[in-house]
Amino acid sequence: MNHMTRLALVCAIVTLLAACGGGGGKTASATPDTVRADASRAPHSSSRQPTRTISRPVPENSSEMAHASCNSGENLSGGRSYRVQMPSRVDGAAIVFQVFEPALFDCDTRHPLILQGHGFSGSRTTEAGDDLLSPVRPLVEAGYTVISIDQRGHGESGGTIRVMDPDFEGEDLVQILDWAETRLDYLKYEDNNLLLGAVGGSYGGGFQYLLYNVDPDRRMDAMVPQITWHDLTYSLNPGDVTKNYWLAFLSLAGDAGSGGSMDPYLRSTLIDGIVNNRVAEPALDFFHYHSPSYFADNERQLALFDSGNTQEYLLDPITGQIPITGDGRYILKTPQREPYPVDVLMFQGMRDSLFPFNDAYENYRIMKRGGGDVRLLTYPFGHHYLAPNAGLIQETLANLTFYAGELPTLATGDLNGLGNCGDIEVTRATVAWFNEKLLGKGDVNNVITTGDQICYTLTPGDAVAAPEVTVGGARFAVANKVLGAELPVTATTGAGALLPAIVPLTTLPEEAVIAGIPTLDVTVGFGVPELDALCLDESDPVTATGTCDAILFVGVGVIRSGLSVPELIDEQVQPLRGLGRHSVELTGIAERLQAGDRLVLMIYGQHSTFAGAFSRDIVTASVQVSGEVALPILTPDGQQALAPELLAD
Repeated sequence: MNHMTRLALVCAIVTLLAACGGGGGKTASATPDTVRADASRAPHSSSRQPTRTISRPVPENSSEMAHASCNSGENLSGGRSYRVQMPSRVDGAAIVFQVFEPALFDCDTRHPLILQGHGFSGSRTTEAGDDLLSPVRPLVEAGYTVISIDQRGHGESGGTIRVMDPDFEGEDLVQILDWAETRLDYLKYEDNNLLLGAVGGSYGGGFQYLLYNVDPDRRMDAMVPQITWHDLTYSLNPGDVTKNYWLAFLSLAGDAGSGGSMDPYLRSTLIDGIVNNRVAEPALDFFHYHSPSYFADNERQLALFDSGNTQEYLLDPITGQIPITGDGRYILKTPQREPYPVDVLMFQGMRDSLFPFNDAYENYRIMKRGGGDVRLLTYPFGHHYLAPNAGLIQETLANLTFYAGELPTLATGDLNGLGNCGDIEVTRATVAWFNEKLLGKGDVNNVITTGDQICYTLTPGDAVAAPEVTVGGARFAVANKVLGAELPVTATTGAGALLPAIVPLTTLPEEAVIAGIPTLDVTVGFGVPELDALCLDESDPVTATGTCDAILFVGVGVIRSGLSVPELIDEQVQPLRGLGRHSVELTGIAERLQAGDRLVLMIYGQHSTFAGAFSRDIVTASVQVSGEVALPILTPDGQQALAPELLAD
């Protein structure tokens, strides 16, 4: 068993890092390729060759092979793969990518383009394979052209890693599309618009949302983003508490995987967050700007910097990189744009502790608002395989039959067995998605058997469909019940808080499913209002002594029938920081429950995902918590809420 678990984890680590760098050059003379930017997307109806012209200059490039051409009838053997390099229009840094031609050329129907992106600290795909995050081989065999990209600062591409900066990575992505339209005459168009899709996970999912939001020609038609973010301020700093494990991991992995190409500001931000137990406000603005959330709602109200339509920035004098004003506000140059319909098939890991289910739900909600066919599925795969995770051991022990069956493929590094939501296989679903959305053939619902319902993975091999994401649900008091009275729960914080407070909620009288996003509405304090009022506004930034800087981590647990030790469902917690009232969404979870199982609230003073990010204020070593929690408890088939009368707190 131990050997099997190690193999699975090693395979996952290798795959995530490879899927999850330097170089440079001067701007070459540009060819006056002129594709007309048509900002509206009409319904597809014809596949005639385009009359579009690109008005943006496309720099000269170096290519390992001469491009195939339907117009000249040259190099049409199919199935080739070759490297291309060109200088970025932004700063001359090298942009490197790999072109995979379709296995067989058809110059009558022509071929849609799929962009593929790697994970953070990874690099482009150079050999067609069937990895669940980069299924290049199945796509080229299905007739697609695939371009796999070394993102800025990764692989052979130049520049520094800026984590999907609209003004850098975003401009590079637009330039790659411009290159493809002006160099590859065998691409497929409908109604004068390029037929375009994108695939990839983690960082390779982030680039898809970025391109969708920044491309002035609105060329995206279909996307398959996996295990990626909605707002990096939430992913890395939920509840204003630093995810220290992931900050350290990303800092080390980013430089190790890219040859030290992390942007200095990004590197210092991750390290400072760990040391200071907080992320600075300009850095949070930086992360927000590099997220789909900025384009959707701009919750941090970032200011648009009018630089006279030039590439100039008002640069931070320390780093020389980050545009901020004299009073520390972050400013930016890429405006929000109105969303347009795009078909999105998204997958997220229910146990993912870096980009949890809530990230996917927010993207799902926003993309549905823009129109198009948008579907959300989950699977066992995710970043949690790279994190300290007691729940992974519990899940593995509880699913020995599944993992034993997958061991032969896991041992080879093939993690496709972890990419299923029930009977829905991610790679088959990806190809079927593009076939329907870009080629108009086939019935994707033959593969995605849940239709447009949410597919929740409960355990490996077990899933349930639900008509919508339930936020909240059945309500239970967060209290200790003593002789009929409800008393506040005592929770410990800080370095000494090794065990969680366990708050009983309800015992299940029959089989059920908990699936969705719980909500929490509680008050945290000393239990004496006069003491709560004595909190200092400022203190030593490292110890925060006397500031009442309480930090708690809250999650939903289950005590299985006949057992006494609670299991934190999906190993997911949500931080609460400071005294006062907290009305928050907890991290999304999905689990099958049996009759006799007891649901509990687990309140930690520290958690491995946030290693070291506990309260350093010795004054708040113990606090009182009271309020209520709402849980999305559903019937066993996931189709409706479990009857309230069956749930007693």
